[in-house]
Amino acid sequence: MKKIAILTSGGDASTMNKCLSTFITYASKYNCEVVFVKNGYKGIYDNEFVKPDYTETKSWWSLPGTKIYSSRFPEILDEQVRKQMVDNLHKNSIDTLVVIGGDGSYKGARLLSKSGIKVIGLPGTIDNDIASTSYSIGFDTSLNAIVNSIKEIKSCMDSHANVAMIEIMGRHCIDLTVFAGIATEADIIITPESFYTPQQLLAKINEKRKTNSRGIIILYVELLLGTENIPTVEEYIKYIQANSKELVKKNILGYLQRGGNPTAMDMIRASLMTEHALKMISENQYNKIIGVDEFKVVSYDLETAINMKNPSRKDLIDKFFN
Repeated sequence: MKKIAILTSGGDASTMNKCLSTFITYASKYNCEVVFVKNGYKGIYDNEFVKPDYTETKSWWSLPGTKIYSSRFPEILDEQVRKQMVDNLHKNSIDTLVVIGGDGSYKGARLLSKSGIKVIGLPGTIDNDIASTSYSIGFDTSLNAIVNSIKEIKSCMDSHANVAMIEIMGRHCIDLTVFAGIATEADIIITPESFYTPQQLLAKINEKRKTNSRGIIILYVELLLGTENIPTVEEYIKYIQANSKELVKKNILGYLQRGGNPTAMDMIRASLMTEHALKMISENQYNKIIGVDEFKVVSYDLETAINMKNPSRKDLIDKFFN
């Protein structure tokens, strides 16, 4: 039986607990024993390895956040710190370390891999900034929270015919901003790839006013305005209000984007990726990053489409129920 240690690292994502529950549920099927590491990479250094309670962990499947906690641990860059982490993993007889986190967490996994530790990575981050997967674990839940917030803000802006500038998380990835803009039919988005100066933004608002007499929604990605000689959002608002009759409301959604009950699709993707991680470990495939590839639009001839059959789900039934 292989002994695997699982940790959650970096910013929490609401479907991390679903991964933990799935690992517990299917570990025995793949002849694996699971231990949890509390507080991310710091927990390895502090030797915080805990044997999970099966019944308790099974109750986590629908909970946001991470019940084994997370932390930032830049000390992993220190070679002596990594040596202690490797020693602790060996002392606890860990065969494989599973890391659920984002880009920074993967870099930590790579460092431990170079020190001889077998690792598997799962993309747990709301930002969707992992290029090796179409969707990261937690992205869909965060996107739904953002969309719901925009809907509520929009109703207020419509009532007063005001402009809302809404800051969206994502660090240096714009997917949450772009996808939320598409879903809510936002009027304007500001990203590094779709950028407007204050003057250009006002011109864009004036253009939108030709067809929209009520609320205008502008989404902008965090860590952009106010950096590298770009005006702050307050400076944008000041310019627009000084040069037009528009009243602009600033909205920062903040950490509500990282909370929220996991969506069904997030939980399904988390389960699929977690089960695949266990399968890879059982087949001695290590130092791998798990992802999903499902973001494409297709078309078929009319007759072909009508005569197509829905795919069998027997493979999913066998994976999760047999």
